[in-house]
Amino acid sequence: MTDYRKLPGDSRPKAGSPMPMLNYAGSVLLSALREIFDESAYTRFLGRNRIASSTAAYAAFMREQGAAKVRHPRCC
Repeated sequence: MTDYRKLPGDSRPKAGSPMPMLNYAGSVLLSALREIFDESAYTRFLGRNRIASSTAAYAAFMREQGAAKVRHPRCC
């Protein structure tokens, strides 16, 4: 069994002070909110297309998102 607490680059907090745990919980919450509100998807879109953030880029992102939702309707 691997002890994941000893892996290099592990960003999970270690036992002890509550501040690292609060920082970790805050970063997880922010990451979840970025996914929920499509900020992460927009950042990935910009990187994939190698373009800078702009009104035109956001319009293209919204068109792509809309087209994806039309192709894959939500079940139930």
